Amino acid sequence: MARRDAALPLLLAALSCAHRAPLHPRAAEQIRRGYGYLERGDPERAAVAFEHALAFDPEIPEALNGLGIVARSQGRLDEARERFARAVRVEPIFAEGRANLGETLLALGRPAAARAEMEAALRIDPDLADARQNLARALLREGLDEPDRRDPLWARARREYLHVLESEPERAAAHHDLAFMDALAGRFERAEQGYRRAAEIAPSPDALHGLCFSLVRLGRCQEGARACERCLEVAPGAERCRTSLRGALACAP
Repeated sequence: MARRDAALPLLLAALSCAHRAPLHPRAAEQIRRGYGYLERGDPERAAVAFEHALAFDPEIPEALNGLGIVARSQGRLDEARERFARAVRVEPIFAEGRANLGETLLALGRPAAARAEMEAALRIDPDLADARQNLARALLREGLDEPDRRDPLWARARREYLHVLESEPERAAAHHDLAFMDALAGRFERAEQGYRRAAEIAPSPDALHGLCFSLVRLGRCQEGARACERCLEVAPGAERCRTSLRGALACAP
C-alpha cells in the first residue's frame, strides 16, 4: 500500500472552541487573520498571526492549533504533534484539535494512538468527516500491521468509510481506500467499482493504477491497459503504472 497518510488533507479548524476566559479582542483578531492566511496558502504570515495572539495568552487552543497546522503543512511532524497536544490539554473538548493530533500521529506511524484521538474527536463532533476518514485509515493501517486482527479492524474501517460516504458521497479517498481493502481481500469486482468511482471523481495515479490492476485480475486486460495509460498521462513518471501497463498489454488478446 502506498503511503497516503502524509497526503491526507489538513483541517482548518473553525474558531469553535470555547475558551476558558474571554479572549483579548486583539488576540481574537489575530486568530481570525491566521486562519485566513492559511486558507490563502500563506503559512508564514499565519504563524506570525498565531504567535501574536499567543503573546496575549500563551494557552489559547485555537492559536496553538493554528501553529500545529503550519508545522504539519511544512512537514515538521513532531512540532505539529506537540502543538496539537498542547491545544487539547488546554481545551479537552476541542474536536478539531484532537482530529489534527490524530492525523499527525497517523502520519508519524502511530495508528493506535491516532485512532484514540480520532474517536475522541468524533465523540465531541460526529460530523467531522476528515476525522472519520482518518479513523478508518488508522484501523486500515492497524490491520496491515497486525494481520491476526485484520478482519475485525477492517470490518470496522469499512463501516467508518461508509459513514463518510453517507455524508460526502463524492469523497474519492474513501472510495479508493474501500477498493484497496477489497483488492487485498481478492474481491476484484468490488475493487474495480471502487477504484473506478475514485478515478471518476479525482483521477489520481493511485486510483487509476488500482483500476488497472483490478481489471487485469478480472481478465479485462484491454480495459486495464487503458486505465494504466491514463495513469501515465496523469503521472508520466509512475513506474508502477508503466510496469502494470506492460502486464496488461501482455495478457490482452
